[in-house]
Amino acid sequence: MLIAIFANNILPPLLVMAVGYVLERAIGVDARSLSRVALYVFTPALIFGSLVESEVPGSEFGRIALFVVLFMLLMWGVGLVVARLLHFDQKQRNAFLLATLFSNCGNYGLAVVLFAFGEAGLQRGLAYFLVSAILTHTFAAYFASRGTSSLRASLRNVLRLPLIYAVAVALLLRLLQVTLPDFLMRAVNMPRAGAIPLLQLLLGVQLARISRRLDLRFVGTAASVQLLASAAVAFGLSAVLGLQGLTRQVTIVEASMPAAVTILALSLEFGTSPEEVGGVVFLSTVLSPLTLTAVLALVQH
Repeated sequence: MLIAIFANNILPPLLVMAVGYVLERAIGVDARSLSRVALYVFTPALIFGSLVESEVPGSEFGRIALFVVLFMLLMWGVGLVVARLLHFDQKQRNAFLLATLFSNCGNYGLAVVLFAFGEAGLQRGLAYFLVSAILTHTFAAYFASRGTSSLRASLRNVLRLPLIYAVAVALLLRLLQVTLPDFLMRAVNMPRAGAIPLLQLLLGVQLARISRRLDLRFVGTAASVQLLASAAVAFGLSAVLGLQGLTRQVTIVEASMPAAVTILALSLEFGTSPEEVGGVVFLSTVLSPLTLTAVLALVQH
C-alpha cells in the first residue's frame, strides 16, 4: 500500500523536479526569468481560474484560513522552544524559524494534493496556498530582515504580489455572479494547465543551486521539526478544529510539506544564514517522500 501511495502521488512530481535538477546541472537554466514567469503569469492564472470555477464554500475556505494561521502560530512556538533549548543566537533563531515555519505548499504541495485528491483537493490546496503565500511573504520577509526592514515594508511587498489581484478579481466576479466568455477562460486555462509542472521544474532548478555545506546539528534539527513536528501539529490541530473529509486531508498534507524554497531567496537577500537555510530546504525535500508517504497513508485511511 505504501509503495502504491508513493508511486501514484509523490513520485510524479519528484520526477519532474528531477528533470529541472538535471537541466540546471547539465546546461544551466535562467531561474530568475523562469521564476518571474511563474510568479506573474502561471501562478495567477492557476489561482484565478481555480477560484472562478471553485466549488469550495466560503465557510470552508474560512476554516482552511483559520487552520493555516493557527498552524503557523503553533509552529512558531515549537520553533522558539527548540531554538532556545539548543541555545541559538538571534541570527540562528531567525534562520531556524524561517526554515521550520514555512512549508512548500505551492511548488510541491499542489502537485501532491492534485494527484492524491483530484481537482476538488487541488481547489482546497489552492486555498491553503493562498493564505500561506500571504503570510510567508509578510512574516518570512520580516524574520529574514529582522533589524534591516519593518513589518510595514514586508506588507508593501505582499501588495506587489500578482496573486493578490488575481484573487481579488476572481472573488469580485463570483460575488457579482459574472461568467467570463469562453475565449477568456480558455486563455486563462492555458497557462493554468502548465502552472504546476512549471513550479515542479523550478523547484528542481532551485534545489540544484543549493549549497551542500551543512551544519548537521542545525539542519538535521530543523528538517526534523519541519517534517515530523509539523505533521503531528497538523493532525492535532485538525482534530481540535473539527476538520473533516477532504478539507482535513488536504490541510494536513499541505502542512507536512518540506521547507519552502521561498525562504532561501529571503535568507540570501538579508544574510540570514543562507547556507544553513538552504541545507534545511534540500534535506527536508530529499527526506519528504518518506514522511509524506506515511502522512498520505494515515489521512486516506
